[in-house]
Amino acid sequence: MSRKWASALLLFSPAQLFLLAQLRAPRAYLRGHDLILENAQGQLKSLGAGFNPVPISEDMFLLIRGAQMGYGEESSCESPGSKNRVVVYDIIANKESILFDKPLSGRIIGLHATCVYEHADLSPSGSILYIVSPCYVTSGCLAVINLPTGIVRYVPGAMDVFVIRGGPREGDLIYMRRLDRKPTDEDPRVADYAYIHARPDGSQVAVFSHEDLVLVGGNAPAPILRAYLRRIRGLIYVQGEWVP
Repeated sequence: MSRKWASALLLFSPAQLFLLAQLRAPRAYLRGHDLILENAQGQLKSLGAGFNPVPISEDMFLLIRGAQMGYGEESSCESPGSKNRVVVYDIIANKESILFDKPLSGRIIGLHATCVYEHADLSPSGSILYIVSPCYVTSGCLAVINLPTGIVRYVPGAMDVFVIRGGPREGDLIYMRRLDRKPTDEDPRVADYAYIHARPDGSQVAVFSHEDLVLVGGNAPAPILRAYLRRIRGLIYVQGEWVP
């Protein structure tokens, strides 16, 4: 590397350098029920049915296989056709391996085990898997899964989950959560939804945004959320794009 080029790199923050690298990397996105992989040259390839593509390295993606199912939809942990599984897809080897396909259950998520996964992400170390399941009519539950030990911690009311990449808070989480509130004459709602900055174990650091960052049908502007990510110099991956 030339001295001139090395000096130019010093002008960028770690998060910006991370983003520059990712802009040249392959990306995956959902088109209908089909996952599409686009390489750096713009060539497209179908990865088959699935959803929730998240890049976890330069040549690997985290995916959820199976149908997208919501709260109350019929599913079975015993039938491969009616359950979800989290897999890692290797672009170079053109194959995938199952990372997690076990039932989620417990006092918070309900008495009946579920194998329905709505959203997932993986810690930078690869040791903690985050899965959101639809455990309530109005919200979901976040399962924080320690893969080496098998210990699972649940965060009730959580929806979406994004692992922060780059910057000093890399490995922390952003998730939306349903928060109970007292209704007023001006605002009769009994609950609100907000984006939470959390530690890797799911415990809350801050409530910082009451906006929407739509996961289906495109990204909403969400200027407060984006400004917060810029302030902590972090990035999250949403629908095939790095945010902010």
